[in-house]
Amino acid sequence: MPNNKIVLMEDKYLESRKQLLPTIRPRSHSVNLLEYTSGRLLATWFAGSREGAEDQVAVASTLEPSKKEWSAPTVILSQFDYNGDRWVPEQTCPVETSEGTTMIYTWANPLSSFKLYDRNDGKVSGEASATSISSTITYGKAWGRDLPECRPFRFRLKNGRAVDLECISGRYGLPERGIVFQGQPVLRDVKLGPAGGWLIPYHTEREPLWMHSRFLSIEGDGITGIANDVDLFEDPGCLEPALAQFPDGRWLCYMRYGGSGGFIWRSESSDGGRTFSQPVLTNLRNPHSGVDVAVGKSGRLLILYNDSHQLRTPLTLGISEDAGITFSTRDIETGVGEFSYPKLHQTNDGRWRAMYTYQRACIAEVCFEEEWLLAGRKVIGL
Repeated sequence: MPNNKIVLMEDKYLESRKQLLPTIRPRSHSVNLLEYTSGRLLATWFAGSREGAEDQVAVASTLEPSKKEWSAPTVILSQFDYNGDRWVPEQTCPVETSEGTTMIYTWANPLSSFKLYDRNDGKVSGEASATSISSTITYGKAWGRDLPECRPFRFRLKNGRAVDLECISGRYGLPERGIVFQGQPVLRDVKLGPAGGWLIPYHTEREPLWMHSRFLSIEGDGITGIANDVDLFEDPGCLEPALAQFPDGRWLCYMRYGGSGGFIWRSESSDGGRTFSQPVLTNLRNPHSGVDVAVGKSGRLLILYNDSHQLRTPLTLGISEDAGITFSTRDIETGVGEFSYPKLHQTNDGRWRAMYTYQRACIAEVCFEEEWLLAGRKVIGL
């Protein structure tokens, strides 16, 4: 796929506002975005022959404030040795420390846990199960990881490569295994910036905690963790939590539904994230796929999700002026295929960026303004 290709869209407004980031592997998935205090942007995701394969690597691309195009991605973490085994990394969640360095939280699976699975139904094999392999429609056998065996890790990014890699199983309230970091880390205090620390969303993929949403609280050094008791669950599961904070201090959490044909879960906190309300279903459809939410400088709530019960298309943007009771929405992708695992971020210059997996081939970025979104169709949120 051509690097930095501009993709024309049905909506003329978006034609010059969308581009595909460069790629170095056949498949790319699950992006996260970090804006440094300097204005520099860092995007991280994983890439390989397919999701969960043994050749999977974590990659990163940067965008300097003076540039318009993302840099060619580089591998920041590939297979590594730990505890007598080789480990394969997956999603990466970057944060900036109070000193301006980069810490990245991730999770990985040991090669000893990889198994040969049947994929002869032409569907996503085990997408809702512990043995999720890939979203690529393929027949036959596939060699892939076993999610309950994954463990959490973190490392410092130095000169574009991982250093000081360590396993953090069982620390700061984390379980030993079955931990999936996927959501965008969020500042605990926007006014303090990185010095105020971060909340890193994650969910569990191992019994007895199956598809429970939780948060890891990290201090400004990017290392010191604070255990909390938040544990969000309703049957059939609340996973891949996404966090946003309103100007009045309230936290809002939206979560992926733990099965197909469901709706997005919602939970709130009015005490700084120490406790959250029991999850309730929204009116927003969810095909067992990730969502993201963010609150802009205007105080409006934005959401990016797949407005479908079964498919990872369309990919829909929504904006709310009443904290999620109603939304004005527009589709940014409507084609056949997969447009998923979205992330939203408003940079310090006020520009909104939507980033997401584009057909599992690469990461896409769409820039937009709230005024365009406010004129969209109406959707009931609650």
